[in-house]
Amino acid sequence: MTAGITLVAVALVGALLGEWIGDRFKEHMPLLLSFGGAFLLGLCFLHLLPEAFAMNATAGQWVIAGFLLQIGLEYLSKGMEHGHVHGNRFGLLAFLSLCLHALIEAMPFGLDATQMAHDHLHNHGHDQGHHHHHHVGEGQWALLAGIALHKLPVALALATILKATVTQKSKRWAWILFFAATPVFGMLIAGSLPQIPSVFGALNGILVGILLHISTTILFETADGHDFNARKLATILGGLLLSWLASPH
Repeated sequence: MTAGITLVAVALVGALLGEWIGDRFKEHMPLLLSFGGAFLLGLCFLHLLPEAFAMNATAGQWVIAGFLLQIGLEYLSKGMEHGHVHGNRFGLLAFLSLCLHALIEAMPFGLDATQMAHDHLHNHGHDQGHHHHHHVGEGQWALLAGIALHKLPVALALATILKATVTQKSKRWAWILFFAATPVFGMLIAGSLPQIPSVFGALNGILVGILLHISTTILFETADGHDFNARKLATILGGLLLSWLASPH
């Protein structure tokens, strides 16, 4: 419940910023995107990927599936998942792509990771479980922070495009409210799935694939045009350091 409320609130705050500052956000977003991208990249390798393999031996296949899925989603959304605004044109396919992305990335929060880790530990024996699985379910707050950092510029970009193309404010906010609510739908769908470790590992694997694509794209774009200055480097290092501090040790 806390994760759902947080993600909805972040989306609404981002949309409000988009309404207030519009295109001006472009000059202020690169550092936030760099920090968020570095944080997500660190989170994938330090927390999500080990956790996925701890719960599902075939997690690597799900990582690839998530990576390929994000390629398709980004083709439809034109890069709004990492704060891009191309041509200020609102399209239904792009919007649905953003919603599907938001739905999938929230699904791990709909599963009881702590209970599944306990079950997995019990089924595989104490020694093996203690060595491999003691971190499972302990880093949900770090994941929530990473998703929130990522969702803010996405909501901002969406609101900016809507403001430029949908003149009626009530209609704009109807779209925004639907987008903001999609993480809750994702959590509800995940809650209806079998509450077993392999499902959690598969969902985490898909999420890792999605976030790896987004984070690496953001960081490569940060260096576009050889404009990779000291502030951006410090921001990226800060994001990586925070992901290390936030991950279970």
